[in-house]
Amino acid sequence: MDMISFTTGLLSAVFAYALFSQDNDIDSDDPIEDEDDNEELVINDGSPGRHVTMSCQTCRKLKKHKEVKPNLYQCSKCKRHVDLRAS
Repeated sequence: MDMISFTTGLLSAVFAYALFSQDNDIDSDDPIEDEDDNEELVINDGSPGRHVTMSCQTCRKLKKHKEVKPNLYQCSKCKRHVDLRAS
């Protein structure tokens, strides 16, 4: 009976250590980006066809978008269009 209690305690301790010692997993295909709640749109000024970082509704993450037309952007991952033109 002592061996069963010892093994159960040891497995519980190993499980707790593994559960609380992990770092957050980061997708290897996604670049590391700072996520500020205050700043939703970061524009890299430059030539036509500029790239911006904004929240994609389909991917539900901050992704790079390419400007297809003035104020019309396309997600680089899912190819969804985001229209910011005035109606």
